[in-house]
Amino acid sequence: MAWIFVIFAITGSTVTFVRRPFTKLVFDKITYGELYWYELIVTIVAVYFIYQFLLFGVGTLLGEYKFFRWFILKMNKRIFPFLKNVE
Repeated sequence: MAWIFVIFAITGSTVTFVRRPFTKLVFDKITYGELYWYELIVTIVAVYFIYQFLLFGVGTLLGEYKFFRWFILKMNKRIFPFLKNVE
């Protein structure tokens, strides 16, 4: 269980470092305070998908492929109801 928490911590920290270059590249702004509301929404959606990709990648590299595959599918089924039949 602690190993899974470590993986979540690594991924969360990595996303915070990835978000800043993303907003600089796409909107030429750095902080959330500088973004307009629609830019903020685009950034949040992009960070959500980047987080999933990183979570799966880091989890797989550190030996927890099955758990994070299940976790990401479960997370997406809650947000996108049309994925209920995906296994």
